[in-house]
Amino acid sequence: MAEDRVTKPAQQMAARDTAARNSAAPDTAALERLIEKVRPQLHRYCARMTGSVIDGEDVLQEALLKAVEASPQMSLPTNPEGWLFRVAHNAAIDYLRRRARHVATYAEEDLDMIAHPPTRCMTVRLLPPACTLSCACR
Repeated sequence: MAEDRVTKPAQQMAARDTAARNSAAPDTAALERLIEKVRPQLHRYCARMTGSVIDGEDVLQEALLKAVEASPQMSLPTNPEGWLFRVAHNAAIDYLRRRARHVATYAEEDLDMIAHPPTRCMTVRLLPPACTLSCACR
């Protein structure tokens, strides 16, 4: 009797998992067909957003990964093509923000290097010994 109590919930959970997998399978197949159909347009869109075909491919792969990961948790929206473009758009915006932060980090390092130029004496010493009275190195 105790065995029935343990196996019955386990069987119910297994039945629910199987039903969920079976109901998600058509949505997954529909998403795969949609991705095959729209992928070239999505790639072109991402490439234009990022300014590079290679970066556009990276962004597209990231967007498609997000879409595939989200698909089991939800059914396809009423406008799945628009939804995919929105996911790709958001992934491109995320990429551009990351790239801007990355460039800004290196730009600050460059400014620090420029902010401390060599002093006049150092530049005069590099020249032939024509140090004038205006130089404080004597």
